[in-house]
Amino acid sequence: MEVMLAVAEFIDRVLQRIASVFGWLFLALVAVICWDVITRKMGFQLPGFGSTPLQELEWHLHGMLFLFWLGYAYVRNVHVRIDVFISHLSWRRQAWLEIFGIGVFAIPYAALATYYSWSFVVVSYLQNESSDAPNGLGNRWIIKGCLFLGMVLLDAAILSVLLRKIVGLFGPPHLAIAAGAPAMTPSSR
Repeated sequence: MEVMLAVAEFIDRVLQRIASVFGWLFLALVAVICWDVITRKMGFQLPGFGSTPLQELEWHLHGMLFLFWLGYAYVRNVHVRIDVFISHLSWRRQAWLEIFGIGVFAIPYAALATYYSWSFVVVSYLQNESSDAPNGLGNRWIIKGCLFLGMVLLDAAILSVLLRKIVGLFGPPHLAIAAGAPAMTPSSR
């Protein structure tokens, strides 16, 4: 149980660090959006770097922000949930429901999405895929690679949450509390 909790904590730290680093993309995204709006309104654009590549860069940055924060959002429990339906349940029942959801929905979806996102990257790289727009961005495999990496991070987050729920349900009281379970007496566990 200690190893499971240590793995979950390691995953959480890695996800937090990645989210912190890629959080700086917010500033880059704001700068790109402002530059795009200003240059379009003023009618001034840099040669070879007009509105189309800027708009593509905007959605690339937005996609990277989402993908590199998704796993962290899941381990921090700040994602969209059905709390309105389960808030009245005990922690144990919520944990069992989480494990059920992970086993039935999260793992199969994430495994398929990770598998297919890798093939998107490979095909895009081999075809030297670029934007459909004549003056759009090239190297489309980079953003597709971010999709794959984002899915790998989500896979890690799912594993972390699963390990924490298992430790919370079956571990000794001191580890269960460290895994997020409320403090309980042995008879109430």
